[in-house]
Amino acid sequence: MDGLAILTILLGFFTAVFWMVVGWRAMRAHERIADSIEKIAHASDSLSQQRSGNQIN
Repeated sequence: MDGLAILTILLGFFTAVFWMVVGWRAMRAHERIADSIEKIAHASDSLSQQRSGNQIN
């Protein structure tokens, strides 16, 4: 194989690995954000239910 062909294959391989790592990190960050929003929504819902329960009594 020509040196340029080997270099091109290696560059393509490392580029693919790089973007897989970037995508994996983005997915993990998205999951963390979604979990945080879910916790905030759950806490807000619980607080809302407590307030409405206090108003009825």
